[in-house]
Amino acid sequence: MLTIPLVRESDASDERVREAFRDIKATLRVPLVSQIFQAWATVPRFLDYAWRRFRPNVLAASFIEQSRRISGLAARVVSAWPGDDHGAALRERNVSEADMLRMREISSMFNDLDCKLLAIAHAVRLALGGTQIGGGGISGPQHGGDKDRLSRDHRGLRLSLVDERDAPPRIRTVLEDIKSSLGLSLMPSEYRAIAAFPDWLEIWWKDCKASLNAPRYAALLREVDEAGVEAARALPYRLNLSDELLLRSEVTSDDRARISRINDAFCEMLPGLVITLAVANRGLGQTTGVI
Repeated sequence: MLTIPLVRESDASDERVREAFRDIKATLRVPLVSQIFQAWATVPRFLDYAWRRFRPNVLAASFIEQSRRISGLAARVVSAWPGDDHGAALRERNVSEADMLRMREISSMFNDLDCKLLAIAHAVRLALGGTQIGGGGISGPQHGGDKDRLSRDHRGLRLSLVDERDAPPRIRTVLEDIKSSLGLSLMPSEYRAIAAFPDWLEIWWKDCKASLNAPRYAALLREVDEAGVEAARALPYRLNLSDELLLRSEVTSDDRARISRINDAFCEMLPGLVITLAVANRGLGQTTGVI
């Protein structure tokens, strides 16, 4: 299994990385830097080059609409699956309404974010493979100050990310089962955030695991993945990751190969994240697609 190195926010020393991390959080309106960007940051020049080209795409109305289509697809299909009422089960365990509100906010944020990351990861995969990505332009203005149409601002959301190595046995057992069942190279931040609420972790994972081996899960994985590819191809501004341009930015062929391997791992991981967060949304009584 591929080991994915990360540059965590607290460990970032390269000023380009620190600046990119700040702008990524501001642009995506989230309180953390996603692991895909932490992985790209192992090649600081690549992170700087790629993010500068993604930023206008991420702010475009068409990109946000494409990510909503992915979220809506997952929510629509998952809503028809048999499943538990996570809210009712949590109340039976005397979990407070305030904690459940935070759970809903966390679930909604990651569901929104992961749909965007899926398109970003596929765009990099295709562009590194020589496919021309994006460049169709935009049919209207970028969102700019149009707050009603921008993704919800989650920057004020308090997150606690559980380290699986230091987690109590109750939590570590579930996280190890998640990692093994899904064949993950690393423990995603999404699941580490859910693990901050042990009762939620257990109830949500039991519901998810029940569907993993069902044909419906594999079918939805394919659909979500295809929707991510479609969103990547539809970027309004061109993404050019040619060897020549990357070399000009001092990204070597070895760097490029390493980024390609790492990015492919996220392409494989993200459809499952979209689906399992859709299960979390449904279980907590959220229908989504609305970002």
